[in-house]
Amino acid sequence: MERNRKHMTADRPGSVGVVNGVAWYRAAQWARLLEVAVDRSTLESTHDEWQTVATKALADLARAGVLARKVEVDVDELVEWCQSEGRPIDGAARAAFVAVKLRHSD
Repeated sequence: MERNRKHMTADRPGSVGVVNGVAWYRAAQWARLLEVAVDRSTLESTHDEWQTVATKALADLARAGVLARKVEVDVDELVEWCQSEGRPIDGAARAAFVAVKLRHSD
């Protein structure tokens, strides 16, 4: 599960919190992600397995008081971004991509 952070205002005016972006993949694109990821062996075999892990991680973050937001990742967009950045499609690149998307979501 890839995450990255962004500073933004929290619920209280004048307060600043860190928002964790959590990569969120569609079931229809899971096979494509496994096809292009250079670290495929570190990923769950199925979307259902990944979703179980990711959902638990989101719940754990919430219990710990961490602000987290799902960031939908289009795998083809991820591939294009990695190619333009000269990066392999691995966990670090996926986290960086999530950070870019999170920064541009406001």
